[in-house]
Parts: sequence; C-alpha cells; structure tokens
Amino acid sequence: MGTAYRMMAVACFSPSLCAFAQQREAARTIVLPNPQLIHCHSAECSQLLKQTAGDTAAVYPAQVLTDLVNGEIVGLTAVYDKSVSTDELRDAVNKLYGKWSLPHGDRMGLWRVEADQFAISLFDGTEGAKEITYLKFGTYESHVPSAHLDCKK
Repeated sequence: MGTAYRMMAVACFSPSLCAFAQQREAARTIVLPNPQLIHCHSAECSQLLKQTAGDTAAVYPAQVLTDLVNGEIVGLTAVYDKSVSTDELRDAVNKLYGKWSLPHGDRMGLWRVEADQFAISLFDGTEGAKEITYLKFGTYESHVPSAHLDCKK
C-alpha cells in the first residue's frame, strides 16, 4: 500500500516539476525605456528603448510617455500590461541599476541614480498594469512648463 501512495505522489508531482523547469527556462526579457532620453534636447539621444531584444520572449512596454519642459525630456513613464509581474520588472531594473536601489515595500521599487541625475520608481498602475517612471533631478520650476505660469490667479 505504501508503494502505491509513493507512485501516486511521484505521478502527481512530476508534471508540476517539469512545468516549473520549463517556466524557468523560458524567462522573458523585459525591455526598459532608455534613460538617456532624460535631459535630451536633440535627435542624437532619441533612442526610445534601452536595449534591443532579439528573442521572441521579449516584453516591450505597451505605452511610453514623455514629459517635456522647454524642449527637454524631464520624465519618462513606461507602462507594461498586467501579464508582466512586478518582480519581473524589478529584476530588469536591478540588472542595470541594482546598486542604486533604495529600501522599498513588496509592491514597488525605488532607485536613485546619482551619477546620471535621475530617479526610477516602479508601482502598480490601473487595472493591473505596472509603471516604471524615470524622473530627472531638479527643482519644481525645472519640471513645470512655462505655459503653466501663475496658477494662483
């Protein structure tokens, strides 16, 4: 009787172990936006994505938004759909900026890249989407377009 139970246990767990192994082998490459766009004033630095992914398992952002102030890109947000996990995105950012990671909670991530004068945040967006935002260091005035003059009137 004990042998029968062991055979059933092996039969039940073997497919799940194989599925887990296949899942680990098929790790996806997360393509991040290019942080060189921050401070960009010309077409020379206008490459939108950080890296290219030649494999079919690459995950690109569904949307990339830029914040412009007086012709300079001061912010950049990449939106990934709900099929991309927070852990996948955190790992992708950590591959490039792990040494600048700040303490964070379970559902988000923060990085302060002093050398390049920008910060990165990772957070849950609406309807399960995830967002990675790059923002250059600066003052309030350096992030507000001149069209948004005196809001006190």
